[in-house]
Amino acid sequence: MPLNWNDEHIPSKADKTTDILGLKEIGGVGQLVYHPFRFKEYTYSLNGKDQLVYPVCKVGQEPEFPSPEGLTGKELLISLCNLAKVIDSNDNKVPKEQLILKWCKDNMHPYRVDLIYAELSQDFNINSVEADLVERDGIFEIDRFMKDLGNLYNAVRFYVALEGLIYSDDEIAYNLYEEGRYFESYNYFEKYKHTEPDIPDEVLKQIEASSKSIVETMQRTKEYTDTHSVHQPPEGEFDFNFNHNPYDDYDKLRSKLVEFIPDFNMRLKFNSTTGRFDFSAEIDSVFDIAWYTLARMISEDPALENRQREETRPEGIMICCRHCGKFLIRRSNRQEFCDSEECQRARNARKQMAYRKRKAGNDSEKKRKQRKTKE
Repeated sequence: MPLNWNDEHIPSKADKTTDILGLKEIGGVGQLVYHPFRFKEYTYSLNGKDQLVYPVCKVGQEPEFPSPEGLTGKELLISLCNLAKVIDSNDNKVPKEQLILKWCKDNMHPYRVDLIYAELSQDFNINSVEADLVERDGIFEIDRFMKDLGNLYNAVRFYVALEGLIYSDDEIAYNLYEEGRYFESYNYFEKYKHTEPDIPDEVLKQIEASSKSIVETMQRTKEYTDTHSVHQPPEGEFDFNFNHNPYDDYDKLRSKLVEFIPDFNMRLKFNSTTGRFDFSAEIDSVFDIAWYTLARMISEDPALENRQREETRPEGIMICCRHCGKFLIRRSNRQEFCDSEECQRARNARKQMAYRKRKAGNDSEKKRKQRKTKE
């Protein structure tokens, strides 16, 4: 309890119903201030074991400064995840280096964002040694980009899978664990597919007799159930039923997701758009922007009991297209597919299939009532 100048206790005005002091409680929500820029060209080469990327900053190839309003955090997050999806696909024939450099030229330079922006904005002279400094500071490793991309990609897939569980949409979670060309996704939902066997009494007695402690008994019992569990795959084409419902462990799984999100350093940063200083997250890379965006999405989600009252997922959240798996921000509470022509054809095909099933069911019910009337 705090004391005044006379060493007398001062009653605390803190809200005792919570032990968490968030940004809203200390006077506002942290902002995200960053300055996007991009180079028109890159080169890359192998330097020892590292494949290095070099930005080109020369006359005729001056860096560009896209409007900050055109590069929102959500758009960058989605763009990075879709890049990872293409790179990781076994059907992709384009080298990952080319895909990464194309993304950088189309969006923004990925690393040392604030430092290089400051170099470019302080009376920058492209005909001087300053251009050489910018090129040097802009060098980054392909392996570093791939590691950062993979960590983000896996966390976002996990997040989207958890979001689906709230609305009984288990498809993403059911198919989450897979080994791609470069990224191996999380396997936290695999155990829910299996049916744990009953341990025979004689086996349990052997385990208890040969174990030296209760902990060892529990460990050996778990080893037995893990090695003897049975995975029963779904029967239907669109059936993704778990043998044990992962939604029962939703809070535990969501806490696991939060463990993957890095910590953020906050400081005052000048916002050139507003001419004011904002209390903002410190940004070094596009991945900092993406992680911060994901963290804000999680922190702004309504309480679970409020979200369960909705029949469909709301607009503005991130989902995966049901046909191609591409990440997108939902424009309406009914959108399930992206805008590509192929995916729209798949959407119409599913609608027709569902219609035929409903019609067949209605016709069967009508005939049953007719027979019952005649009887």
